[in-house]
Amino acid sequence: MVMTTISAPSALDAYERLAPVYDRFTDSYDHDGWVASLERVARRHGLRGRRALDVACGTGKSFAPLLSRGYDVWACDLSPAMVEQARRSGQLPAERVVVADMRDLPPLGTFDFVTCLDDAVNYLLDGDDLRAAFASVARLLAPGGVYVFDVNTLATYRDGFSTRATFERPLANAIWRGETRGPIRPGAICAASIELADATVSRHVQRHHPEEEVRSALSSAGLACRAVLGQSTGGVLHPDADEEIHTKLVYVASRAA
Repeated sequence: MVMTTISAPSALDAYERLAPVYDRFTDSYDHDGWVASLERVARRHGLRGRRALDVACGTGKSFAPLLSRGYDVWACDLSPAMVEQARRSGQLPAERVVVADMRDLPPLGTFDFVTCLDDAVNYLLDGDDLRAAFASVARLLAPGGVYVFDVNTLATYRDGFSTRATFERPLANAIWRGETRGPIRPGAICAASIELADATVSRHVQRHHPEEEVRSALSSAGLACRAVLGQSTGGVLHPDADEEIHTKLVYVASRAA
């Protein structure tokens, strides 16, 4: 079942349009190094098993490092076009990559390691969506399992989603344009558009999630926040998370005691 608040349609449309060029647009991303760092963090916080679920998997670039590390992987994404790209990659059997909304994940079993990367959580535009997503993960998280996800920081929204920002991606013949006007404060909803070479526009609407709201939503789902790390460009992790400096915050959660 797909829930129908504003966040799902806006994210769905954005990635349906972006899917054909997504791999070229993210060509410079070091998913392998990033996921390796996240796995090390998860292991420090109790990860032991080898069954993994990659939520909001996109074209499969975020679950490929899990496969190379020997995980038994399932994956899902809201966008059928992105799922089709992931299936075409041949990394997983087609039945293991499913179309699903992170707020209402299907009963795929239980997982030791659940990831949700590349600021997918920021497409949830209100507290109800955030709580639903965390509760959905909690239903699939095995005892002792670890959930790792990232969110964009105020620094990212002020630099990348403001009207001052225009970034070109030559490999994808695309231009990123920030659309947000005025001061960007905690909890702000921000937007940016990616204009592709064929004049297709992929519009991305996200919400900044303050740390106290994320912690509260995790708690409401029966999950405990075990760590919050800062992340800078290149997937470098820092123990002293700072919204004003780092591009992302990385959360590590598991079942509450």
